[in-house]
Amino acid sequence: MGLSLPLLALVTIGWLVRQTSTRFEDSFFQVAHTYKVVNLVEQTQLHLLDAETERRGYLLAGGADYLNSYGTAMTSVQKDIGQLQSLLGKSTTQQTNISELQDLINVRLGIDPDKIKGSSSLPDVLAVSLTAEGKQTMDEINRVLFQMREQEEGQLNDREQHTEDDAISGQIATVILIGTVAVALIFIIFILVRLERLQQFVTICAWTGQVKDGNEWIRLDEYLTRRFGLSVSHGVSREAALKMMRDMEAKPRSVAK
Repeated sequence: MGLSLPLLALVTIGWLVRQTSTRFEDSFFQVAHTYKVVNLVEQTQLHLLDAETERRGYLLAGGADYLNSYGTAMTSVQKDIGQLQSLLGKSTTQQTNISELQDLINVRLGIDPDKIKGSSSLPDVLAVSLTAEGKQTMDEINRVLFQMREQEEGQLNDREQHTEDDAISGQIATVILIGTVAVALIFIIFILVRLERLQQFVTICAWTGQVKDGNEWIRLDEYLTRRFGLSVSHGVSREAALKMMRDMEAKPRSVAK
């Protein structure tokens, strides 16, 4: 029992260390995943801003340069959204946000050739309208992107708090188990020392019943007190008491004679 208790505690400590290591690995992966999503959301936001700016420029002034830049920005946006869908495939809420973002892009950032009307520039009233429309579009897109970032960071905070709580619990359990092992080992050492003392040969005088302690002959009760710290009491055995009574009864008779 003395050896099995510390062994069991050591096995449990090893299991706790393994579990804690696994949780920290998961936490590190989740943190890296969250930062990757947040960076991708910010990158998507920049690409969407470029696309909206180039779209508005093309609608206002026309020209192949605006159209080409718009196409490049929209290609980057679609690539970013594809990566977001891959990273957030297990989150229903985030998939809903991505679908809403995709709808906004298709409806608000598409180019309508009818607005160009073959002219190189548009009236000032339409220019103001397009500018206001672009601002509203980016506000709605930024709202969706902000929701995505907030949800991901909120999940990260929850995971970090859960990991911290698990780490504290694991540390407390480990300290308790280490204390248990230490106490068990101390107890085992104490028992082994006592057994070593008990296994020593003891020399007893066949005539007087005294015990040899080093170079000294001492009474058995004194030896027990010295070597083992035992408290010794004295009494009279039944045989000795009967013998003493017989001697006392026989002594008056001898005196009378």
